[in-house]
Amino acid sequence: MRTMIRAAMTLVLLTACLPATAATATLTRAWQYKTDPAAGLELRNLIGDIRVERGTEAGFHITATATIEADSQAEADALVRAIDYRTRDVGAGSRFHVAFPKDKFPKIYYAAGPRSWWGAMYAEYLGERIRLTGDRDKAPVVRVDLLVRAPVGAKLDVRNVFGAAAAQGYSGELRLDGGSGALRSTAGEGRLLLDSGSGDVEVSGHKGRVGADTGSGSVTITDCSCEIDAGTGSGSVEIRGGSGVLRADTGSGRVTIEGFSGTIAADTGSGGVLAKSVSNVTELDVDTGSGSVSIDGDLSALRRLHVDTGSGSVRLQSESAPSMEIVIDTGSGHVDVNAPGATITESRHGATTVRLLDGAGSGVIDTGSGGVDIIVAAD
Repeated sequence: MRTMIRAAMTLVLLTACLPATAATATLTRAWQYKTDPAAGLELRNLIGDIRVERGTEAGFHITATATIEADSQAEADALVRAIDYRTRDVGAGSRFHVAFPKDKFPKIYYAAGPRSWWGAMYAEYLGERIRLTGDRDKAPVVRVDLLVRAPVGAKLDVRNVFGAAAAQGYSGELRLDGGSGALRSTAGEGRLLLDSGSGDVEVSGHKGRVGADTGSGSVTITDCSCEIDAGTGSGSVEIRGGSGVLRADTGSGRVTIEGFSGTIAADTGSGGVLAKSVSNVTELDVDTGSGSVSIDGDLSALRRLHVDTGSGSVRLQSESAPSMEIVIDTGSGHVDVNAPGATITESRHGATTVRLLDGAGSGVIDTGSGGVDIIVAAD
């Protein structure tokens, strides 16, 4: 009997300790901007996801869905109506800002925020410091998800601090700026700029110009006919297919290129550069601090070459020979040339000159301690 009583008391205590179910309130609102889309719209959101689509009507259309979780239904209902949507429809000054009045939202729940009572975390947003907490008991759970439809040729500047942002079929000038969420664009055209603090950046099927940058995430660009500037502080850059002009920069990550057609420039601090099945490469400029370089494809169009590695090896393999004279200097590595018809000479200072075909183009390969291999398939 005593065992049964203990079990019953334990069950009662556990039930008493369980947290109460949070109440939820959701409110959806919509706006239409009549301003000239080419004049632009500035959109700012603190927390939630943003989706941008190509619209079929004139002007910008915005739908905001706010969701609040609070201790009671009355509190949730009041807070979801307290969110302040600051709108302005005046040409180049048009804006849509989602604001959270401090008297109603002294703190906002953020999953990665501090949970201890003494911990403090702030986000700079709309000229104010927003206090964040990772303790659900100390602040409401709030998010505002936005759907933006913009006509062809529109100019849109989006900043989303906590949350992902994605664009589908956008045509015009678009900037997506995020703090930690992923940024994505698919099947767009025009000028595209994606900048994330720590999230991944992905672009596919774009035509025009792309700037993609993240502090510590990765950058992936697929099947784009673009002028591409891709950079990351410590993540990797991956280019799959596509054509145009490529400039890639990483602090400590790797640059991987496959099936790209066009000019290539890549700079890494400590990562390698690997390119496969590239073509129509008239200019190739690669610099690594300590990574290796491997380029494979049809390099017959190459007219300007510059490769510099601090301690990595260099390997160039082409289906057909480019018309080029290449000067190779290695600190302690080997030089191995396997190219039919190539002329190879060595200077008194240890440099090796490789002449391919009539030597119309010029190239330099410099390694601190790595070897150099040049391979051209027999015709």
